[in-house]
Amino acid sequence: MAASFEHLPMRTKIALGDALIGRVRSGQQGETELWSLSRIGARQLLYGPTNQVLPPATVSAWVEALLPLPNVDEILASMAQSTGDATRDLPPPTLDKVRLKLAESPAADRLLSILSGEQARDAQNLSRIFGEELPSGLVMGGGTL
Repeated sequence: MAASFEHLPMRTKIALGDALIGRVRSGQQGETELWSLSRIGARQLLYGPTNQVLPPATVSAWVEALLPLPNVDEILASMAQSTGDATRDLPPPTLDKVRLKLAESPAADRLLSILSGEQARDAQNLSRIFGEELPSGLVMGGGTL
């Protein structure tokens, strides 16, 4: 849920991201933590203003922590997506590392298209962000009404 709060203060978003990276480093991450991290560190926000995008140096450190992990290609593509705005884009050395990792993926063409900013958000991601489903981890009670 916190990943959807694009208007949170920068310090709060950085603290949330750092906490999620801590879980990643300890091996406690799951799909929800990784997805939340990708939304907090996104270079393009869904509805928030561009001045709410986290600094590239902060997100670059998170990307570096994710690079050695398996099954994070989609997350990396989202966090490193090019915007054409030098104040938001990650530094070229970080982008080069992400590009190399994505090139090894079975979905390399699609992921590299996302990374370069050419591919719009897919329906699955938009559904996950704006859909009517319950957030991951939240369960409806089994009682009768």
